[in-house]
Amino acid sequence: MPKGVNMAAVEALLARIESGDAQDPLVEWVTSGAGEVGAFDLDDALVAVEAARRMGLGDRLQQAKASGPKAVRKAAGRALHSMKSQGQAVPEVLRAQTTWSLEPEATELPAPVGLLGLVQSDGYFPFIMVATGHEGACVCAGVAGAGRGYQDADHAHVGRGRAREIIADARRDHALVELPFHVALNLVERAFDEGGRGSPHGWSHMLESVPDATRTASRVLDPLQRQTDVFDRAALNDIEPLLEGKNRIVFGLDEQASGPAVEECAAALTSPVMTNANDRRARIASIVKVATTEALAGAARDTWILAMDVVAVIGAVNEDEPLRVAARQTGLALREGLDGGEIPFFRVWVERQLAAVTEMIMSIRSEKAQR
Repeated sequence: MPKGVNMAAVEALLARIESGDAQDPLVEWVTSGAGEVGAFDLDDALVAVEAARRMGLGDRLQQAKASGPKAVRKAAGRALHSMKSQGQAVPEVLRAQTTWSLEPEATELPAPVGLLGLVQSDGYFPFIMVATGHEGACVCAGVAGAGRGYQDADHAHVGRGRAREIIADARRDHALVELPFHVALNLVERAFDEGGRGSPHGWSHMLESVPDATRTASRVLDPLQRQTDVFDRAALNDIEPLLEGKNRIVFGLDEQASGPAVEECAAALTSPVMTNANDRRARIASIVKVATTEALAGAARDTWILAMDVVAVIGAVNEDEPLRVAARQTGLALREGLDGGEIPFFRVWVERQLAAVTEMIMSIRSEKAQR
């Protein structure tokens, strides 16, 4: 533990960085180098230095080592030594030039923007990521998910004005939600990593204009660190926020999984042997449970774990607590290894789909029989 540093204050600062608190001067210094660390209260300065060390921001530590009180310089030196001993890259200190030249005109670049949408019926979620450099903006958009990483991804290099239009359209027409950029980056790159196909073409172009501190924050800060890790079976049953309303999430049962289950449901409903209504309901419930469990086998489970994490984060940003809790508990249930048929959200959607398709199939067969 670094000497004389309030570790609780360090954790609190990292949490504020994760939430994107742009009004906090400590957050601003750690993430962008704005301000002078030596101008802070000594305790705050030491906390900022330790946060920079945890995030691997060697350039920020070099900045601190060259300024402020002796205690701050020594803390920055120790932090840099710690990074080197752990094999982390440490930027070199730029030496003063012996010749002079005109400084380029300072240009303030817009902060990168990350927008995510609620998940589709296959567990994939839409994204638009925009980062602006001196030559213009790079926009990356597509649909991401843990199963295959991404679908329909593309990128474009546009002017700043066009980038602003794209962002406005995404918020207005496509109901995408703006998240702190490092949070959106974490979730989208997690999909790419879990999909195993790498990132789509153009992604690296966009990242070239993302500040190093932001990219580091996306790697070291967990978007769900403020959300509970405690699985609550009672809360798991409160799925109304996921099933209804403008933020409704749909779980789609693919045809390969639904086909055999539909035939079993039709057989149960038309069986000359199974005439008791309670027996038929019990049989249908068993079919639904098995079909749901099979639908969430393999990669589908990982896809929906990430999907529910995305919904939980969007719920938190939108201050939609019922949606956040329902998504978080459904995601934790998947992580706990519960069979799909034991998780209400998925079971209800499978039951609805099987009932609708079975009714349609039986109606078509009845019409054919009457001809």
